[in-house]
Amino acid sequence: MEKKDKVGLKTTVALMLLLLFFFVQGAIVVITKMEGVQSAIVRGTVIWSLVVITLAYYIIRYRGISVLGFRKVKKGTAKRVLYYSPLLLIALSPLVAGVDLEEGAAFLFANLFLTLGIGMAEEIFFRGIICNLWLKYGVIKAMLLSSVLFGMSHILNVAGGADLLATILQICFAIVYGMAFTLIFIEGNSLIPCVLLHALHDFCSFISAEGSMQSDMLLGAVQFVILLAYFLYMLHQRRWERKDTL
Repeated sequence: MEKKDKVGLKTTVALMLLLLFFFVQGAIVVITKMEGVQSAIVRGTVIWSLVVITLAYYIIRYRGISVLGFRKVKKGTAKRVLYYSPLLLIALSPLVAGVDLEEGAAFLFANLFLTLGIGMAEEIFFRGIICNLWLKYGVIKAMLLSSVLFGMSHILNVAGGADLLATILQICFAIVYGMAFTLIFIEGNSLIPCVLLHALHDFCSFISAEGSMQSDMLLGAVQFVILLAYFLYMLHQRRWERKDTL
């Protein structure tokens, strides 16, 4: 078994690398005051650069990316996790406010490019790398560590001009979201559902029409309740080994 200090060092390096690229993409659009389609394309390009570099490294070193979780989903997983329906409902819920079509199809495609990159990058690093590194020490430890780091990484949104309270709420949501994704990742033995669900969630959020603060807070509360209930269901369904509960 790999020593914990070495696993901790690898975790730190992976986290710092991810945060560096996300900081750079945010800094570029803030400094240049980019908005809309141009902002999404530039941010997406930076994030996809990290994805390509990471995948290339794993292909060269491990002769493939299956070690990251890019493999066929285990048969029967969809049924056991309710066909991902609660997470699909959460992902699509921002569209109740409508879709922002002021900038046309280019806006939609630019945000699809960006959100697929975000989904790939965050799932590769938090689930495919960090969670995988800690699974040898138990599912609970791997789930909590990777999910808390995933949630706390959203503090960078403040640097991009996001409201502090909204960011704190987003961090709490992201932690539970990450724990649910960890269980899906482990249950299906594949990162692919996590990437697609993550990208869909961000895409719908990015293209949704802007609502009032009250409606956004209400939607966020409903999303969190659904997510928490789904996570608790997943937790209850899983048969934990004794070492996972320590």
